[in-house]
Amino acid sequence: MSAPHRHTSTARRRLSTGCAGAAAVVLASCGTASTPASPTRLASIQTAITCPAPPVHTAVVDPSRTFTVPPKTVIARDVGYCAYIATTRGIISVRLRPEYAPKAVNDFVTLADRGFYDGLTFYQVCPDAKGPPCPANAAAAITGDPTGTGSGGPGYTIAADPVIGQYLFGAVAMYGGPSSTAGSQFFISRGDDTALPRKYDIFGQVTDGIPALATLQKGDTVLWVAVVPTAPEP
Repeated sequence: MSAPHRHTSTARRRLSTGCAGAAAVVLASCGTASTPASPTRLASIQTAITCPAPPVHTAVVDPSRTFTVPPKTVIARDVGYCAYIATTRGIISVRLRPEYAPKAVNDFVTLADRGFYDGLTFYQVCPDAKGPPCPANAAAAITGDPTGTGSGGPGYTIAADPVIGQYLFGAVAMYGGPSSTAGSQFFISRGDDTALPRKYDIFGQVTDGIPALATLQKGDTVLWVAVVPTAPEP
């Protein structure tokens, strides 16, 4: 994967647009999305963009997973981003939403570009009474912890964004640590967890790869994560 700064220098040349609706769980309809007056009313992090086909990508071998300072800003304004999480069950495409969660998206993009997530596992698939704790009784797959214990991270924390949206099927949110901070752990919701406490920063929504998400099991591997700049939301 290219160095993080290329997200800003090449984004304009790699814009591509689409129409959402590839999966029924994505709440946006084809065309221009209708945004409520207050984004906090969004039922989910809706999107009017369909992520392009997954890129050809090679996992980073033996990536660094310990850092001493939070990342600098690598994402650009007025640019959209799609993330591709390749798992042993298939590739899950995620539309990232920097306009709603800029800190979380910048953190995720930086770590993904460095290969931080490559080779990690989904250390917990909830609900599960055994092993690391689950967020309440949510139906979710959790990864991003190098220790696989639920208490690991990248060596730093960042301030969390305000929580926008609800934890519906396919929502991607930061996890772990105090509710006001985030690190490297995140979960993908596999159900409508509207009762989940609103303390996990939602920064993306699954747009493709529903079968892979639905069949994830504890211990499944994240083969690699790639991020591609695309058109911004209309």
